[in-house]
Amino acid sequence: MTAGKKYISVFIPTFNGEKYIAESIDMILKQKLPKGYQLELFIIDSGSRDKTVEIIKKNYLDKIKFMEIPNKDFGHGKTRQYAVNHAKGEYILFITQDATPASENWLLNMIKPFELSPKVGCVFGRQIPRWDAVPTIKREVATVFANFGPGGVVSLNIDSNNVFFSDVNSAVSRTAIQKVPFRDLPYAEDQALARDMMAVGFVKAYAPDGAVNHSNEYTVREFAGRKFDEYLGLIRSVGYKPSASFAKLLFGWIKPTLSDYKWIIRDNQYGKRKKIKYFVLSIGYNFAVRLGEYRAAKFHGSEDKIKQFSQETKQKS
Repeated sequence: MTAGKKYISVFIPTFNGEKYIAESIDMILKQKLPKGYQLELFIIDSGSRDKTVEIIKKNYLDKIKFMEIPNKDFGHGKTRQYAVNHAKGEYILFITQDATPASENWLLNMIKPFELSPKVGCVFGRQIPRWDAVPTIKREVATVFANFGPGGVVSLNIDSNNVFFSDVNSAVSRTAIQKVPFRDLPYAEDQALARDMMAVGFVKAYAPDGAVNHSNEYTVREFAGRKFDEYLGLIRSVGYKPSASFAKLLFGWIKPTLSDYKWIIRDNQYGKRKKIKYFVLSIGYNFAVRLGEYRAAKFHGSEDKIKQFSQETKQKS
């Protein structure tokens, strides 16, 4: 950290993020800061092939710290830890390239929980689904964050079995991240970090007013792949046990699809044509969730069997 100066750092990893990156950077640069602090915005691009790098270099190089790395060198855990190691901030905030702070007070609200206790090691903020997101994703995001509590109320969590944490919108204190760094994981590095911090006595906090506009944009096929990666990452990082039930695969999509239908009917942001379109597509998106979970459970089970067979063979030889 530069002598005599105090910083709060914000880190964005980018890869083909041209759609929202300018919007996100502009909003971050407008953030209100605590008295005596300066903002450091750090971006690492891992081989974008769209206009992401062009946008950054043309408009923001004099306002941010920017690096480019080969795509093969990127890792969700290790790249974020690299950013931590090279950031100046007393607090480091993480946001994804497709998330935009919902107000100029986002940063202040994200670091507010650290003022409650030195035991607060990590904070996650609310995600508000974008108006044009597909209903399944919109409902999923809105429902998840509604369960964490109302706006205006910071909640603290010490239960290490409650693993939810998201680097789409999060913050850590330098004190905590120096003691408990990110693991080098390809996925679910955020939830592993929160569990690791709570395991040594740190507290996880939820800051509902530290909100960002965000929702992933996937086709049905892409969503199935995303859910496979997500469930497999949770298995490997925090020991999550997904369902390998064939009955759940066949019928588990029905109830959430009915919830989507209720959402579509009530949501006035969708036009008539989109409502009809999403009545059909919601079946595919909800089946994709169950398929991703089923495949991850089966794949992990096969991995375990392969490892067991390998170990038994070595013991016999």
